Amino acid sequence: MKNELTNRMILVEDLIDKMKGRLLDRLVKCQDKIFKEIPHHCSSCYSKSIVGVEILGAKDGVLLWECEDCYEMFLKYGADETEVELQYAKECWTVPKSWGHVPRRKYN
Repeated sequence: MKNELTNRMILVEDLIDKMKGRLLDRLVKCQDKIFKEIPHHCSSCYSKSIVGVEILGAKDGVLLWECEDCYEMFLKYGADETEVELQYAKECWTVPKSWGHVPRRKYN
């Protein structure tokens, strides 16, 4: 049974504290596999609970895939393209109060 695709929107700061160098090296262990479509299962723990991760300030839509059980992340695009998007996102900030009311039950 295939899980429904659910995505979550996050700031890159939610993933990594300020650091120098390649952000991708801290996020994705296996950078030689690219999954254009959602992976059927996690290659680390074999869970089928994979979600798309959208990062505020990066390109629209899913940038990475993440296992909800072991938090392993997987590439949707090439490593260089993903790194460029992560670097753009480092400069992004927002004021949550500007988002309007979001019920607590809908928080990630």
